[in-house]
Amino acid sequence: MSCELLEKIALYADDELDPRAHDAMAAHLSGCADCSAALAAQLDMKKAVRVAGKQFHAPAELHAAVLKQSRRQEGVSLWWKWGLAPVTLVLLVALGFMLWPRAKGDAMMAGLVDQHVSMLASANPVDVISSDRHTVKPWFQGKLPFTFNQPDLTADSPFKLIGGKLVYVQQRPGAELVYQAGQHKISIFIFQASDRAERQPAWNHDLSFAISSWTAGGRQCYLVTDANQSEAGELLSLFRGANRT
Repeated sequence: MSCELLEKIALYADDELDPRAHDAMAAHLSGCADCSAALAAQLDMKKAVRVAGKQFHAPAELHAAVLKQSRRQEGVSLWWKWGLAPVTLVLLVALGFMLWPRAKGDAMMAGLVDQHVSMLASANPVDVISSDRHTVKPWFQGKLPFTFNQPDLTADSPFKLIGGKLVYVQQRPGAELVYQAGQHKISIFIFQASDRAERQPAWNHDLSFAISSWTAGGRQCYLVTDANQSEAGELLSLFRGANRT
């Protein structure tokens, strides 16, 4: 039997619930497989449309065809034209998304966002559950061809370690560390870098997420979150400081 709260998933995904209802739905998602799956599907749809809209352009021939068709329908009611416009836009975005392949870097970022969204929607978001870095880090030993350090968070830190899991993105094995920051979750992904050159953090914003990537000490790292950049940047700085060698 489908959950009666399924009808509110779209409102939750669009952050349109009042704070009390939002918190109640967040708690409900941790134990409801139907709603978790529905949220993942909703976020995947939003991701596909927004990525395509920002990264791809429909060919000139398609623009010309749509314009020609619109001119033929001058006699159509104004209401119908306004109703047709969003549908046309979605079709253009979807077509562009299918026709133009993503660059390698874009595919990696998209894979990381997918992984972060899956974590948010999962009833079991991590493989090892612990707020103790001395428990989480050893769990990855023997599972990855590299190691990493985690920052020592103080008792009054705004961040709390939830745990970690083993991930594969673009056929690359890596670690995902999940932190809580207020009402938000932050994923830090660590992979083995192709060289030891250090690259400073670079931010971009897509799909309502803040995303940063940097390289240090032979590790390629990424941060994905829906928290604001200044808040996430604080954790990024702590993590970089713990992995300078």
